[in-house]
Amino acid sequence: MNNLSKLSIILITRNSKSVLFDCLKSLDNNDEITSSKNAEWIIVDNNSDDGSIEEVLKLYPQTIIIKNEDNLGFAKAANQGFHISKSDYILYINTDTEIKKDSVSKLYNKIVSDKNIAVIGPRLLRKNNSIQKSVYPEATLWTEIFKPLIKLSVSIKENFYKAGNCYTVNSLRGACFIINKEYMNQVGGFDERYFFYLEETDLFRQLKLIGKKICYLPESEVYHYGGLGSDDKMTFNKKKMYNESMLKYFEKNRNKFENFIIRKMIKIK
Repeated sequence: MNNLSKLSIILITRNSKSVLFDCLKSLDNNDEITSSKNAEWIIVDNNSDDGSIEEVLKLYPQTIIIKNEDNLGFAKAANQGFHISKSDYILYINTDTEIKKDSVSKLYNKIVSDKNIAVIGPRLLRKNNSIQKSVYPEATLWTEIFKPLIKLSVSIKENFYKAGNCYTVNSLRGACFIINKEYMNQVGGFDERYFFYLEETDLFRQLKLIGKKICYLPESEVYHYGGLGSDDKMTFNKKKMYNESMLKYFEKNRNKFENFIIRKMIKIK
């Protein structure tokens, strides 16, 4: 790895062997800026037992590994990588993704050209090349109440973003994004009270509060095979975990009225 790498790449893993190596192969081969020779690769592993980390070190020995003895969740693991990263810009990317040719370079070139951008993300594609929801509105009481309509609106709007433009948005799907490390430092990184869900939504909000932009660049395209990021057999109630994160988010970021109503809604559910 070049000591003056433009980019640190952080992946959070837990028993993700079935998809991890396709992701790493695409990073190594599909974009010069993300290759193992040019970028700092950091994998934070949440106690995998599938042999994936040992295999990574055989294929990519320069990879920096943080091996946790427990599943710490996303936010804590993401901060572990953030604190040891050496580059000015960090690419957070899910293991169930594959980048297209030069997709990360497009993101990088845009974020370094505008110092008001804190985060920039690509257009996410399904395996069949159809467009996946990549841009999200800010999480509020109204977006929760009218969630079916909001989802429909977001899906429709996604098709009208033009490849040649860069858009300032409220929030992005967190499967792949580049973040300015200086600004991430200013807001203290991910809030570790979140175990899973809404941690990136909260981070993006904190960055907007210090006057920085969250941007979407549809010209950059990344495949995202949602839900395939782990072979972990540990069962957990996703709805319960989402609701717990939602309560934390509203307590931190929304007013007392919205907080009161969302608690009543979740109790009813």
